[in-house]
Amino acid sequence: MQTSREEIARERRRQIQVRKAFQAGLDTTGWAGADAARFYLCCADYLRWSMDRLHEQDQRIHDLLRERIPAAESEAHERLAVLGERQERSRALMRDFSAAAERLRAAGVGGIRAFEQAAREFTATFNSLLQARKNPFFQHTDRLFRDADWSDIAGVSEQSLADEARLFGAVQASAPHGIDPAAFTAEHKPG
Repeated sequence: MQTSREEIARERRRQIQVRKAFQAGLDTTGWAGADAARFYLCCADYLRWSMDRLHEQDQRIHDLLRERIPAAESEAHERLAVLGERQERSRALMRDFSAAAERLRAAGVGGIRAFEQAAREFTATFNSLLQARKNPFFQHTDRLFRDADWSDIAGVSEQSLADEARLFGAVQASAPHGIDPAAFTAEHKPG
């Protein structure tokens, strides 16, 4: 059985894999229509679910750090403020991407080109905003967080595990030939 920190890392690795598969799908030529729309929507559903979890987890981390880092560590509190701003930009980006996905869902195949344009803008911005990186607060989290904190942060349940498996499976089932999200590498180490 995985620890809560390991489960957070696993979820984030899988999200990176889906994001890379999604980008590969956007770059694939010679496919379109209902197959492309289905794949895009499966990826969007996964990314929306995954990012909602990531935002919730990161907010819990942020709030606990803000409470527990001594006020005298002003540089750490300044970095927390920057992190909070980056998290809000990420939430806004996901709201825009979700709206584009819903427009595709409503328009069907006729909405693919507009969605692809919005998706390319989303991936470019997302990649610059939330690149995989080591937790900049690992020294604080390692010192200030207990196992119970990580369990609360992770929010893992039978339902969350089932939802993730179902959504990941849908991406795999809808992916064009040669694009399996599980085949993409993703580095995201706990800590």
